[in-house]
Amino acid sequence: MRSIYSAFTAAALLLLVSAPGAHAQQLTPRFGLAFQSILSFQDGLAIGFHGRAAAPINADLSIAFDLGAAGFVLEGRRNATYVVTPQLTAILNLPAYRDNATYVGAGFGYYAPVNRDDNTNGGPTFHVAYGWILGLRETSLYVEVDPALIVAEEGVSLALPVRVGAIF
Repeated sequence: MRSIYSAFTAAALLLLVSAPGAHAQQLTPRFGLAFQSILSFQDGLAIGFHGRAAAPINADLSIAFDLGAAGFVLEGRRNATYVVTPQLTAILNLPAYRDNATYVGAGFGYYAPVNRDDNTNGGPTFHVAYGWILGLRETSLYVEVDPALIVAEEGVSLALPVRVGAIF
């Protein structure tokens, strides 16, 4: 668990170091907030929220820190499972067409159940994202599919988050 905190501390420092260079290039950090649903093959369907702070490296590449929370609550409050999903992602913007754009991303993170007695279904994750952006005037809307491979203590599992949100 200590190595996870070290990795995210390093990621935060990377975002801070890259921000002055991005500002010099007139690229500003972007923030996003989304509604997400996660389909997990172990836990079922969850609903929740997801936030992102992205620091541009150049016009095509950004480094993002994501933090999501969701609850598998379809079996009721008593049997609910809640999960927190921090991620570090490299995002590559593909060529845009008018006000629409697509992007791909890849990175790592952690799938952390917060109310289980055992953490057998939690662990580090590797994810690959594909998203669509619809540009408005000052805000953008986006849809993203971000499958993640969860490496748990006793095996490997798959989670499929789908997000719909806004970028500010």
